[in-house]
Amino acid sequence: MEMLEPVFEILPAGRAFVERAVHSYDIHGTAYISRGVRIIYNDKKRKGQLTMKKYSWIGVDCVLDITRSITLGEYVQIAPKAMIFTHDSSRSMKNPVEKAVEVGDNAYIGAGAIVLAGVTIGENAIVGAGAVVTGDVEADAIVGGVPARVIGRR
Repeated sequence: MEMLEPVFEILPAGRAFVERAVHSYDIHGTAYISRGVRIIYNDKKRKGQLTMKKYSWIGVDCVLDITRSITLGEYVQIAPKAMIFTHDSSRSMKNPVEKAVEVGDNAYIGAGAIVLAGVTIGENAIVGAGAVVTGDVEADAIVGGVPARVIGRR
């Protein structure tokens, strides 16, 4: 697990924290997780996988929910305070939504943006700061707003 060494310096309890928090992970040696990133999950018995491909980057104070898997493609950038959720917020629901999230190569997620369960963000897409992404984002699209809508193309 040498590829995680840079991550251990920024997560609270090093290797033990990563192994408890992330049941299954595949983090490329060039990927980077900034300080203050929180990894959460809805069910301690079932955790998804965190995959970060080469040169993917997660900014300060982001929240990653790994109830289901999160996959970040190559050169993905996630700006500070963004949140990615793979389950809905209701614990009382009999059938909660739990779906993986995928972010394509070269995509950018702006500061404070929220990506909800089941979303796929296409290659080269841009999610504006503060946007709430409730549905898939096409490749090369620029989205913004609440809920996020296409506002341009790359």
